Amino acid sequence: MKLQELEARKIILMVMGDKRPLTKTDEELALLLKKRLTKKECEVLNTEVSGKDKEVTMREQKIDAVRYEALKASAIKKMKNESVHGDFFYTKGE
Repeated sequence: MKLQELEARKIILMVMGDKRPLTKTDEELALLLKKRLTKKECEVLNTEVSGKDKEVTMREQKIDAVRYEALKASAIKKMKNESVHGDFFYTKGE
C-alpha cells in the first residue's frame, strides 16, 4: 500500500475518536501508522474506513475472516497503547 492510499486521519479518528484534535499532517500520520503497524494491519484498517469490500482485501492479503478480525483487533490495540497514541496528537517537546 502506498502512503498516499492510506487514509490515516480517518483510521485514527475511527479508533481514537475525535475528542482531541490531530495536530499533524496526513502524511505525518500515515508515516506513524506505517511505522507502528504491520502492512496487513494497515490494509485491514484502511479497508474498514474506506468502505472497500472486505472480501477483496482478504483475497489480496491471503487471509480468512478470523485472521482479518484478529489483525483489526491487534492494530486497534497497538494504536490505543499510551506510548503510541500520544504520537498522533502531540509534537515532540510537548
